[in-house]
Amino acid sequence: GGLRMIEEDYKEDSDSDKEYGKLSVYEDHKKVLEMLKDSQDADKDNREAAREAHLFLDKRDGQWEPYWWNANSERPRYTFDMTGPIVDIVSGEMEQAEFAASIVPAGGESTKEDARLFAGIVRNIEDQSDAVDIYNIASRNMVTAGIDGWKIVQKYIDDDSFEQDLAVEPIANFLDSVWFGPFKKPDASDAKYCFVLESITKDEYKDRYGEDKECQSIGDSRVSTAYINKVDQVTIGNIFYIKEEPRELLQLRSGRVIDAEENAGVLDELIQSGDVVVRSRIRNKKEVYSRLFDGKDWLNEEQETVFRELPVIPIIANYKLFENKIIYRGIVEKLLDPQRVFNYTKSREVEECALAPRAKYWMTAKQVAGHEDTIATLNTNANPVQLFNVDQENPGPPQQNGGAQVSPGLATLSLDMRTVFQQSASLFAASMGDNPGLQSGVAIKQLQDKGDTGTIKYFKARERGIARTTRILVSTIPRVYNKERQMRILGEDGSVDVKTINQPVFDQQSQKMVIVNDLSKGKFSVSCSAGPSFKNRQQETVAAITEIAQVDPSVIQMGSDILFNNLSSPGMDLIAQRKRQQLFMAGVIPVEQMSDEEKQKMQQIQSQPQQPDAATLLATAEINKAQAQADKVRVDAEIAQSSEARANALANAKIEGDVQKFMLEKFLKLEDQRIEQQKSIIEAQNTMARTLETIKNAIGAPQIIGDTNVEAYKKAADLVNQSLDM
Repeated sequence: GGLRMIEEDYKEDSDSDKEYGKLSVYEDHKKVLEMLKDSQDADKDNREAAREAHLFLDKRDGQWEPYWWNANSERPRYTFDMTGPIVDIVSGEMEQAEFAASIVPAGGESTKEDARLFAGIVRNIEDQSDAVDIYNIASRNMVTAGIDGWKIVQKYIDDDSFEQDLAVEPIANFLDSVWFGPFKKPDASDAKYCFVLESITKDEYKDRYGEDKECQSIGDSRVSTAYINKVDQVTIGNIFYIKEEPRELLQLRSGRVIDAEENAGVLDELIQSGDVVVRSRIRNKKEVYSRLFDGKDWLNEEQETVFRELPVIPIIANYKLFENKIIYRGIVEKLLDPQRVFNYTKSREVEECALAPRAKYWMTAKQVAGHEDTIATLNTNANPVQLFNVDQENPGPPQQNGGAQVSPGLATLSLDMRTVFQQSASLFAASMGDNPGLQSGVAIKQLQDKGDTGTIKYFKARERGIARTTRILVSTIPRVYNKERQMRILGEDGSVDVKTINQPVFDQQSQKMVIVNDLSKGKFSVSCSAGPSFKNRQQETVAAITEIAQVDPSVIQMGSDILFNNLSSPGMDLIAQRKRQQLFMAGVIPVEQMSDEEKQKMQQIQSQPQQPDAATLLATAEINKAQAQADKVRVDAEIAQSSEARANALANAKIEGDVQKFMLEKFLKLEDQRIEQQKSIIEAQNTMARTLETIKNAIGAPQIIGDTNVEAYKKAADLVNQSLDM
């Protein structure tokens, strides 16, 4: 909307401050209405074509030319919808795909961990907003008409809270509601202002803005309306505009770059800590403001928002800049004519078939004489033989003549239109699930890939919209979530974690208070790409792991928790949790891959005395046992070989020996218990091997859990068992 590319400057000679693009323009209600009308006029032709595409699909007689429909009310006018399924195919492909926004560090103090935190917050915002449904509905409208979109809003968490959240919200009837100022980029990110119109009832208008308002609607750009008997409503508008203000940017010796005005208090603390300003410059800082209005006057005062970009995101298909004008279209526009011709030819075929005389038997009176009853019931009786009289003047049996004769030209034209549909939509038989040639799966996949080249432009439009949405959220999150609070973090796989952001803690090393999970530091880069859904990628992960495991079986042992997590069979999540715990205790999981809970456990373990591993404990137990047995033999020998001369001394020694013998036996008993514990480890290894064997047989997937992996656990048990026998 508002796609005119001519650079217009609004300037009054008496006041040089009223230059186009400055705040003073947006204070003038009359000028704002003129700007809205200019935006509507600049995109009037595109919007009319887009409306026609919507009506073509949704209106009951939309797939017929109005003149023909009205002039042939007494003739067959059937609709054989071939366009709707094509829209369904392209939209359905997008709904089955997953559009993943990637957030990576791009400078400052940003880290990969911060990027993952932002990604988790963005996913949670989208999840709480049902953003995927909003994206899907807007994408379907974009495929149909070429343009649609959504918006980002700031709102309170609930009616009883002072904390605010960001949310993605749909825009009802985007086609007639949203208009942008001049822009050149396909995502409209360079527009300076935009309008969002809303239609409400008169009662709601009075409740919101008072009885003293005149309730005057804003004009729209529609030439005509397709529907009648609608609710009487008032159209109001909300203008979002960017205001640029000069700000001083400071670079500190530490490399940190801050805004002097926003960080005045922090700057004093940094200077006191020894950091100094090395250079500064003036930059224009963007802030987005909004204001409500109707056709008569303003409805509220100017409101500053938390955004630095216009929070209205369009998705535009087949975007092209030509002759300083932006043009766009959906997939329906190129299918209007083939569909209308197809409806006409098929309706004519039906009409000709219906009006053509039925096929009849022609015979003489002599041939039918005496057989009138059976001949009259030729269409209903089940007689295997039909008798007739021979007539020398008309030899042979009665002949059937007549029947429906449809113009071959109509049938040929209908068939041609099917081909035209496929070519116009860049979708061919294999792309639409048809396999007339009975090709192999590989051949079908290649044909589908070729068909995707014709629809990828719709995917790219959605990618641009989601990428811009993510950029706005990333830049706005630090301004909304600017205090200490707990945040729900959503993982890519749907897992939920809770983190405390902006949490001040005392750093023992620097002896200063630091902010943990500080969302205001660093810069990030955002991109978006479409790919298979998470469920499909789970299947790909399982296939990839098992394929690699055929070459390196240790992959299963090191990544079995990942493997089990990607299996959708019941109970696999519990097995994955147990395996994860086992791998954690074995020290296989890298620190950067550990969860916060696992990191805390690791710190607790490290703070405790290090316990030797199973092999060391087993070897120590065996040595201690052997030493104890030797000591026992020595003491028994000394007692047995004692003489009468040393009776008194040996009596005392015997008492000491008995005590020592008792202590040694006690020690041996403890060592035996330790050995039994090691044997339980062996049994656990064997149990795991048997469990894997059972899972393999249960799910019927030897390629996932092969014999090599089972043997690996058995060999591990054998090694421990051999060490016991030594």
